[in-house]
Amino acid sequence: MEKKSSLICRALAATAFVAAALCAHAAEAVYRIVEYNKSTGEFSLAASGMVPKGSWAYFQNDYGATTGNRYNQIPRNRKATLWLEGWKGCKLRSVTLSMCSNSKSGQVGLAVCDGEKSLYVLRPADFASETWFGQWVSKDLNVYVDITKRLDIPALAADEASLVLQGGTAEGSVYVSTITIEYDEAPGAELESPLGWAYEKLTKKSVLSEGDEVMIYRNGCAAADFDGMQTSHYLDAMVIASTADVSSPDVLRFTLGKADGQESWTLTDQNGRALGATGKQSLAWDEGSTLWTVSLGYDGAEVTNVNADCGTLRYNAPAGSYARFNVYSSTSLPLPFLYRKGSQRQPEVSRSLTFSEPVVTADVSAGHVVLKPSLLPATATDRRIRWTCDNGQVAMVNGGLVTLLNAGEATIAARAADGGCEASVRLVVTAAAGVASPTASARRSEARKLLVGSNVVVTTKAGRYTLGGRPVPAH
Repeated sequence: MEKKSSLICRALAATAFVAAALCAHAAEAVYRIVEYNKSTGEFSLAASGMVPKGSWAYFQNDYGATTGNRYNQIPRNRKATLWLEGWKGCKLRSVTLSMCSNSKSGQVGLAVCDGEKSLYVLRPADFASETWFGQWVSKDLNVYVDITKRLDIPALAADEASLVLQGGTAEGSVYVSTITIEYDEAPGAELESPLGWAYEKLTKKSVLSEGDEVMIYRNGCAAADFDGMQTSHYLDAMVIASTADVSSPDVLRFTLGKADGQESWTLTDQNGRALGATGKQSLAWDEGSTLWTVSLGYDGAEVTNVNADCGTLRYNAPAGSYARFNVYSSTSLPLPFLYRKGSQRQPEVSRSLTFSEPVVTADVSAGHVVLKPSLLPATATDRRIRWTCDNGQVAMVNGGLVTLLNAGEATIAARAADGGCEASVRLVVTAAAGVASPTASARRSEARKLLVGSNVVVTTKAGRYTLGGRPVPAH
């Protein structure tokens, strides 16, 4: 059994190494699922790395949105999806999933979709199968292992793509912590940080300047346009969690422009459309009067169309209907505030990585140990840890899960992915204390991994296969 475990771990390690080497020159985007935010009805993502400029990622897990703190759980017959917008032209090279399972159950599949078209489909299989990690990793251990899936698919052609994690039909769940995408950006595209921008409220003492980028905001909502103003004639009120971290491309960002020889302003959104008004309660893009006067106050900003018949921009949240921003002649509705775009949030780099003990001793019969170093500060943006072991004969490590192979000593090193800090622990693996009774032997699996020359071969009743599923001729 020890030899079998060693072969499995070696095969998994070799697969991960090859995938990492093939993706060495690709850009990287990292999305860690933090929690489900009940106030906004959205999943909070901690993003790092670099993403296509103007892109957006959104995580959806219908089960996780209804079961308390199980925001990252994917049970049988359920799925979770990471939606990507603005990735057109990018070529996805690999996806690394930080995952774990229930103690002895849980299936998962993966699909990559380009709009409605499926580019990659891996049907649900046991987490402990060679399709995934090769052994169960109990959620009770509070550790996630990294599993890399190499993709050989064409560049994305649609504006919207998705990564779908599908639970199986058998009992059990899997859990996902972080999704890392390695990719080649579209030709000529720019990359940027996925961290949001801080917006500051403009008050009576603030001064507007041509070129300022502002959003229209009131009562936790920013102006957006989901339905198209040609139909609704108003701007939608989109809930945002914080004005100190605005990243959604759906939030309208208006650039202020000065009309020649006038004191009025133009408001042009990120799509190049000028905000106009064609009458009372009737906003439009590039139609009607597109000139506005702006007067800042402590109770809001008076953004009034130069056509006095159109009215002033105000916030309205009618009972039983959607909140909105529109032009009104009434003075009873609240004024919106203008928030000016400031600086982009900067990633917080890790500063300390420590183990509670310098030496860990374990009996090889335990099978595995779990290492949980303390990474500070708790607000570090990228909390991934890269693991290495200097003695593959003694142990293998992935995500803090150390699989014990043979008696001996090894050094397990942990390094923060952002390069901010690192630490190590000495592992002492002792020989099994006793000899198990022959009658207590575990039932042998029908599928076994054997080392043939320098290759790992899977042997079943049906025949012999490579790890990639190709038949191996009998000798």
